[in-house]
Order: sequence, then structure tokens, then C-alpha cells
Amino acid sequence: MAQRKHHFQKLAAALGIFACCAAILATKQSVYAKDGIPESEYASEVRGMSAFQITKDMKAGWNLGNSLESDYNETYWGNPTITKPMIDAIAAKGFRTLRVPTRWDDNYSDPSSYTISKDYMDRVEEVVNYGLSNGMYVILNVHHNDLQTKASADWQEKENIKNELRSIWTQIATRFQKYGDRLIFEVNNEPRSGEDWTGNSELYKCVNECNEAARDAIRAAGGNNSIRLISLPTYCASPDEIKVRGWEKICAEDDMIAVSVHAYLPWDFAYEAEGHSDWRDADREELQPVFDRLYEFFISKQIPVYIGEFGATDKDNLSDRETYASVFAGMANSYGIPSVWWDNHVFGKGGEHFGIFDRYNLTFTGKIADNIINAYNQTSDQNVLFSGQATASSWKQAVNIGTSRQGGSFDPALLVPESYFYVEYSGMEDAPELIFQSTSGGKEWAKISASETGSINGRRYAEYPYINCTAAFGTNFAGQLDRIYVGAKESPITVYLLTYEDDSVCMFHGKTSASNWGTAAWTETTKCGGWFPAACMTDNGYFYAEYGGDYQKLDLILQDLSRGDSGWIRVPSFEEGEANGHYYVKFRYSDCVAAFGTADFSSCLDKICAAAKDGTVTLYDMRYCYWK
Repeated sequence: MAQRKHHFQKLAAALGIFACCAAILATKQSVYAKDGIPESEYASEVRGMSAFQITKDMKAGWNLGNSLESDYNETYWGNPTITKPMIDAIAAKGFRTLRVPTRWDDNYSDPSSYTISKDYMDRVEEVVNYGLSNGMYVILNVHHNDLQTKASADWQEKENIKNELRSIWTQIATRFQKYGDRLIFEVNNEPRSGEDWTGNSELYKCVNECNEAARDAIRAAGGNNSIRLISLPTYCASPDEIKVRGWEKICAEDDMIAVSVHAYLPWDFAYEAEGHSDWRDADREELQPVFDRLYEFFISKQIPVYIGEFGATDKDNLSDRETYASVFAGMANSYGIPSVWWDNHVFGKGGEHFGIFDRYNLTFTGKIADNIINAYNQTSDQNVLFSGQATASSWKQAVNIGTSRQGGSFDPALLVPESYFYVEYSGMEDAPELIFQSTSGGKEWAKISASETGSINGRRYAEYPYINCTAAFGTNFAGQLDRIYVGAKESPITVYLLTYEDDSVCMFHGKTSASNWGTAAWTETTKCGGWFPAACMTDNGYFYAEYGGDYQKLDLILQDLSRGDSGWIRVPSFEEGEANGHYYVKFRYSDCVAAFGTADFSSCLDKICAAAKDGTVTLYDMRYCYWK
């Protein structure tokens, strides 16, 4: 965020004596600084996670704004000295990520060589450990250094920026080389040319080259920096289309890279002090293309993204800001994008008043923090696609959810026969529109018909069965279903809940292969010490499997160990076909009973196996389903 220092100059002058004293305290040798030795298991742990796994786990975040990136020292802009209880309170609230904006060039012991003061590096390490000791992700960056606004097409200017970034990041990465993968390095905050927030292709190229210089210096520092997640900003960290088009990862083979962007959007509501203060449907519609763009240019190309700054300034509109926080974070979560609220500890009505956490009293403003955190927690059950309150009218969409193909939590490969989607809503009698969208070669806009509607809990509900989904979209959900919408028709609608309902008992979901009479997967029943309750096999059900490889070469085997060699019993299939880009096969209950010789599965059945015949198969899913 562009820091408007005039907001703080009078306050800083009035508190000059306090600031000087606090600065002395801030630069004293830290009891937590370990000269690069992590002081907790969280700080040192390396878990072998991919870049996408890390960003998905980062979830809701909070910025320690206007402190370590302040001029001269962390209290110069009027904020209190950072303490561990502050960060403990942030972690206890439920924030998973702490971003620590940090200015380095006001703390050089030797400016000619960009050498960072040891006292300052110790203090930064101490604050980083405040977060890591709570199990949080910590983003450490270069923030408000003069080089941030020096982007240029001039060769020498670019070299100057690269040299300084190399020096800064070599020192930081060397100090933190033993720290684990919860520590993330963001190479620059909002790189740009002066106050040119638009830029051009030459300036975008400069930012990319400087990003690469920093990235290369971090990797060269050794230790855990070889696997550390590094984030590279777009020009001025903007998510605008021209900026994201201009971003480039120069080292293509480095797959521990994320993109960092900032999104004070919709701008008129979120940032402009004189902009509108009431949250509107149009505001949500303005946000949607931003997330679609981040998906198109980055996520779909296997490059994760996080939003390092977002927020809405205080216009005496707490309720609207709470709604904004819920909507923004919910949309980000549906794409698998973590978002980090910008908190500069400035309160009261006005421009750039983003404070939501009082660092003196350790208290939060309203429900903004709760709504951000809850937006990331509400889909911990991957079958709950949406829970909350979203409105739309006149054929617009109230709910817009990305599947796991777009970074969301819902895996479309889990769609199986006899399942259905369930929606709770109000505002219209007819069932709302349930729409499947493919951006990867399938149906671009498939409207699913409801099979049942009714009333429950004072609301309306609608059900959309699997068979209607396949009729409208086809069966390749795993390979083509990218987004799911719930929308209005002519009348306004409020949606409260969207879930995927599946009563089947899943025995295997993943990928495993076998050939020539080998076993691909097996499940032990409770009789044999396993988890599968054979009593769930009832006469209204059947086994269902999805597989690839050779068609009609997957066997279902029921095993009774007490029968010896004769206890390996094949069940004939009764239906085969294609689904989710694979083959499927069904084995009904009556055929299981006939082949096994008894319906007393609880007493006699030990194992259930999926095996290959005289060919090769790859098993993706196996479960026991129930007829609807």
C-alpha cells in the first residue's frame, strides 16, 4: 500500500520523546533472537510441502502494518513497540499467516555496501519468531525501501536495484537459512517507478528482472532456502490485467514460487475515503473478474497466488465492512488464495483507516477478523461448498465456487451416482439455478434441473440429483468441472447453504494400479480388524468403482479367510460405462449374495478387493452406494 506519511507526522512529532525511548527498547539485544537458530519446532520444521500446499494452508492472514516498515524505527509512525502478546492474540483469534512489512535501508550500518545492522536483524528475527512460535506462517519482505519506487528502463538504475536486493536478501536468507517452510520471503512490496501506478512493458520487465535477482540470491544462500517459498510481486503488486500479463517467472524450473498481489477492491468502497460506504451487489460483481484473472494467468498455470494486502477503510460503516470481509475472503478461499488484511493500526473514520486490532488493549473491532477467519474455515468439510448468506437478482449469481481444479476445496472427482446437490434459499418459490461451468473444454454453462423442492427451517430447499447433472454437463466432472454457481431467476434470491450430499461409503479414492490378476486395492472389514462395516451392505446398494486402463478388466473380489483357497470369490458386474474421464463398473448387492453364498457379510466377510483381470487397470475410486 502506498504509505501516506502525512497522516502520522504530527503524531510522531508529538510523541517524539516516547518514540526515541521506544526505539532504544526496540533495538536492544533480543531474548528471542538466536542469531539464525530457530527457537521453536514450528520455526525449524520442513514438511516437504509444495508451493500450492503451503498457500492453501496459509488461509486468513493479518499485516503488522506501520511498524517495522516505518521510517527510522518501529515506533516512528506512532504505533507501539511490537510485543509477543500482540502476536499471540492474533494467532489465538485464528489467523494462520502473519505478514511482517520491513524496511531495511533505514537500518544499514554501512549504506555503501547495504550492510544491515546486527541489532536490527536481531529485532526482525525476534518478531518473526513471535509468529512462528504460534505455528503461523510468517511473510518477511522488503517494504518501503527507497528502491521500491526506482523501477526504470535504464540499465544502470536496474543494476543498482538488483545489487541492493541481492545484498539485502543474501543477508536475510543467510540469517534465516535454518528456518523451516513456515517462513516465506516476499522479495519486494509494491515495486514501481515513482508514483507511476500504471507502468509499461519496460517497467514490467525491470520488476521481473529484479525479482529474479532477489530469488537467485535467496536460493544461493543455502540451507532451507533451497525449498523456501518465495513470492514475486507484479508491477506495484497490482492484480490488473495488464500487470498480471506483464509478470514473468524468469527461472521457469523453480516451482517454489508464488505471486503476491494487493487488492483494495472494489476501490471506491474499500479505499476511497469519499467513495460509497454501503456494500452493494455491484461490488461483489466487480470482485469476481479479479479472482477469475488470477486463476487464468497464474493458478491454472500451476503458479499459486496470495493477496498480501486487502482491506476496507473505516467510513463509519462497520456492518458493511464486516460483510465485505466475509465476501472477499470467501471468494479468495474458493480459489484457494490466502488473503492478508492490511492493519496499520489507524482507527476512526477516514482514508487509509484500516485498523481492526488495538495493539494496546489486544482487542478486535467488530466481527471483521471473525468473518475473514470463518470464511476460510467454513469449507473444512469439503462437501459444504457454501455456508453463509449471499444474494442476487435478475439472473445474477449469488454463489460462485471454484472446484479443486481452480484451487477450491471441492473435488469434482467425488461425484458419483445416487448423490445430489442441496441448496437452501429464500426469496423465490421456484428452485434457483444450479450451473456447472467448464473453462477447460467441457460445457461452458450447463443449467442443472432440480428434482425436488420444499420447505425446511423456515427456508426453501432444492435438490439436484447426479443423473440431472450428467444429463446437462456430461460425466467428465473430474476433468472438466471448474466452477459451480447458484443464481437467481427473475426474482431476488438469498442463498444460505450449498452442499454435496453423498450417502455412499468410500473405500478408496486416489490412484493405484495393478495388472494380470494383481490387487489394486483392498479394504478389511471390522471382522478382520479393519474399518469397513460389512453391515452397511444392504439390499438397496451396490459396489461402484472408477478405473482406467483396459476396459472390462476390473474384478471385485469378496474374501472369506475361513474358506481357504475357495474363499476368494469373484462377483459379476451388472453395468459398465464411462464417468469422470474413466470407466466405471457396478456390482449389485444381489449378485454379491449369490456369489458369496450368504447375506451374512458381518460374520463371514473379511476383505473386499479390486483386482485386475488379464490386463492392466488403474483404480481411482471405489465405494458402496445406495439406490435413491
